[in-house]
Amino acid sequence: MIKTIRRGAAALLAAIVLTGSLTGCGTWSNTKIVLTTGLTGDQLFKVGKSVCTLPEAMIYVMDYKQQYENAYGVEMWEHDFGGVTLEEYVKDTIIAQLASVKAVTLLAKENNVTLSDAEKEKISQAAEEYYSALTDEQKKYMKVEKGDVEDLYTAHVLSKKVYTEITKDVNTEVSDDEARIITIQQIRLDSLDNAEIVKARLDEGKDFATVAAAYNRDSQTTVTLGRGEKEAAYEEAAFSLENDQISDVIETTGGYYILKCVNNFDRDATEANKITMVEKRRDEEFTEAYETLMADTPSEFNRQKWTKVHFADYSGEAAPNFMTIYTKYFGN
Repeated sequence: MIKTIRRGAAALLAAIVLTGSLTGCGTWSNTKIVLTTGLTGDQLFKVGKSVCTLPEAMIYVMDYKQQYENAYGVEMWEHDFGGVTLEEYVKDTIIAQLASVKAVTLLAKENNVTLSDAEKEKISQAAEEYYSALTDEQKKYMKVEKGDVEDLYTAHVLSKKVYTEITKDVNTEVSDDEARIITIQQIRLDSLDNAEIVKARLDEGKDFATVAAAYNRDSQTTVTLGRGEKEAAYEEAAFSLENDQISDVIETTGGYYILKCVNNFDRDATEANKITMVEKRRDEEFTEAYETLMADTPSEFNRQKWTKVHFADYSGEAAPNFMTIYTKYFGN
């Protein structure tokens, strides 16, 4: 039921596919972390020299509060999901995402990534729009100033620019064969004897779908797949078939298969898969740089300060949506 939001407050992180630098128990997986009360003022955590304040985190709190209460209602915050309340889950998600955004900004200097005057002006405009839309009650609850909003928008814009810079030289050429998506029908049998019986019936001209309905040990007969999704023997047979051709019996660790090719080249799906494959290459390139950074970056986290934040403490009207305004000025 609970899923990480991939829009709204998490939109930028979804776009750059950060792996998340904080685990559910509140420790960064790739860096040295100190749980501390030594952070000053409103500082909530620090990743290297990059600081996140409590007011910045409260901006995310208000976005998530609206998102989840619209979906589940205000009474759901203390509901237990396998030993974790919804509030605990969302708060850990917020810290993980903010930590990722703040950590990525550390890569800006070494990659010579800076903000242009035009970008700074747009950040100021976006922050003004968000901050001016807050009520006095919301500002008091969040303890937020316009400068906090500007800092968070700056971190998001820098993160996006860093991702673009690090991944600019990724090879974007993907051949049709690499990305090819096919559609097949399959029959899985649990023994070679049964597989040979079924193959004999198919060789006699029996309808594949009819035979599959009677013998298939899988609930799914029609399958769409790309390369790398099945065992080697299965994949080799599937991708060598012509349209309407039926394979021999294929032995895999999951049983015995007989395949029929429905479409050996889905053009639209293949083109979409090319985009996915390029994005995966970019993600891998970026993740390598990110994890190298985090391996040597100490962090501090004031969990005591964070435990005092509760979604139910604010019952006023919904705040403006931080990421909606971000998208308005900077795109997805």
